[in-house]
Amino acid sequence: MNARLTDRFSLQHHIEHSALTAAAPLLEDLRTKPGLIFRLGIKSAPLFVGQALFIAEQSIIDDVEEIYFFTREGEFFERVFASVVPNGRLANHRLPNSRLLEVSRLATFSASLRTVSLDEMRRLWSLYDSQSLFAFARSLGLEPQALEPICARHGLPLAETIVHPWLDVRVKALFTDPVFVRFVSDKIAADRRAALSYFAQQGLVDGRGPFGLVDIGWRGTIQDNLALLLPNTRFFGYYLGLQRFLNPQPPNGLKRAYGPDANLSLFFSHLLDAVSPMEMLCNSPHGSVMGYRLEGGGAHALRLSEPTENIVHAEVVRHFQDGVLFACRHWAPHVEAHSIRSQDLREQACQLWNDLIERPDRQISEAYAALKHNDVFGVGGFVDKRVVPSPWRMIRGIVSPEDRRAVILYIKQTQWSSGLWQRRDLRPVHRLMLIAALTLGRTYKHLRMWMHYHLVTRR
Repeated sequence: MNARLTDRFSLQHHIEHSALTAAAPLLEDLRTKPGLIFRLGIKSAPLFVGQALFIAEQSIIDDVEEIYFFTREGEFFERVFASVVPNGRLANHRLPNSRLLEVSRLATFSASLRTVSLDEMRRLWSLYDSQSLFAFARSLGLEPQALEPICARHGLPLAETIVHPWLDVRVKALFTDPVFVRFVSDKIAADRRAALSYFAQQGLVDGRGPFGLVDIGWRGTIQDNLALLLPNTRFFGYYLGLQRFLNPQPPNGLKRAYGPDANLSLFFSHLLDAVSPMEMLCNSPHGSVMGYRLEGGGAHALRLSEPTENIVHAEVVRHFQDGVLFACRHWAPHVEAHSIRSQDLREQACQLWNDLIERPDRQISEAYAALKHNDVFGVGGFVDKRVVPSPWRMIRGIVSPEDRRAVILYIKQTQWSSGLWQRRDLRPVHRLMLIAALTLGRTYKHLRMWMHYHLVTRR
């Protein structure tokens, strides 16, 4: 091998250069929009190559029986994984079989509930501490109108946003109403039967395992739900990044992140500020899983697609992912030949992630702004990323609790100030106001993370 490949940096540069050279004939003009996005995917590949190697290494260490890639981002990750380790081996170890698992927070939360109680619902309200009964019903997969007569008896309009629902006297009364408890209990039981049937078809049976679970991450809520549904099975979660956990962690699960993990350190923790752009880049065009249906002696997942998401995927995201996958095929021969491991790429991977977020391509920002994101779980519907709080609403938020909650919700759902800089549909003053609000929110979040980290490390 040429001497220029003797160090890691030179090797990585050589692989990227060879991929870019090989890609040139595939596109008529690399200055076109698809070509530029494809090239960005090639240059971003080490992030996903490192993640794939991390999954492979951890699955060997944990001796898992099978690896399950979660929809939706897992559909892309599974393709990357198959490209990086195409022969199913790493360092003379045979890797576990892998497959796609159709899941979502919405599809698994109701089925995982153990009781209809305020304490059990805190698993939802710890994530969304202000919520309407409309959004609460949708988070359980219920039609809100079915709850309306019961809620009306307790003076609870479906549309009213309730701050800290578990403290509201009307909500407390609702949870002691036997009609409400029976109605929700029946829904939980039906969801559990359908979910367990679907999981059994996929080889997920309580008492078997251990199993590896792959998702983009943030808090690993779906893993928590599975761990509660299958309490005698051990789960190991492999994530791109992990936010600080807000709920007690089930004892039969363990979570690890390739990138930042705010539960362990502040290493590149700022990457967790704006996670929805990364979700977009790793998304699939096959829709979100809304639940499971028992049919013909089995169960299948129900998916819901949003047309604007699919348009964004076809015009932008697909080209980025194709570029990553193209580069992965150039990385694969070198993984074994040069004993490349995930740790070798980790710092570079986080820097590439940082570049995607902090210095986004204009086309990525425009694609993100055009999204309608599925936030049925928690919020109760799709969120149009084009819609932002008006200047007047932000000013009114100083004195109006309702407007202030709307601005805070926007901050929680977005946090991507770099993308806002490129929004040409917003006036400069409006952009500055939004970015200032996001910056304040991010500063508050970082302060809480710093305090949590130092409290934990002192114990």
